[in-house]
Amino acid sequence: MIMSNVILYIATSLDGYIAKVDHDISWLSNVEVKGEDYGYRDFFDGISAVIMGNTSFQVIKDFDDWPYADKQCFVASHSPDITPNDNVTFITDPAATIKQLKASSKGNIWLLGGANLADSLLRLDLVDELILSTIPILLGNGIRLFNAPLPELGVILLSSQSYPSGLIQTHYKIIKNNKSA
Repeated sequence: MIMSNVILYIATSLDGYIAKVDHDISWLSNVEVKGEDYGYRDFFDGISAVIMGNTSFQVIKDFDDWPYADKQCFVASHSPDITPNDNVTFITDPAATIKQLKASSKGNIWLLGGANLADSLLRLDLVDELILSTIPILLGNGIRLFNAPLPELGVILLSSQSYPSGLIQTHYKIIKNNKSA
């Protein structure tokens, strides 16, 4: 049986930030082009579950329409004292949830963010792929995608695509600790 992959699919500035200090992500609109989704629809169609941190959820929950209605959605939180929400399941042990999903999901698992959750799952060797959309902007400050010190992780470039908007999307496979490619 083929197990699902956990894919960190996220946008970052040229200097490695995923949001401004106040969690503002309006700078992502710098690369909005009518009719261009940068492969998002194909990616989204290939996932069966979404896992995110509570800070990411707090931003997304206020959208007019819940964007992940047909996916299993999990929100990692340090506090079990969370107001219930019909769209998501709150979890306090994301590693255990990831292991269960990898064994049972029919599609890949989108690690939506944020940075703290991505860091912890990378440290636990639970992320299989990275799809990074680099936006042509230098933010100078904000929330870093990767916080130091991360363990050294080898990666294999699966694809790289540049777009007229200046966005560059790179897709990497993480070389697992057992060094298999």
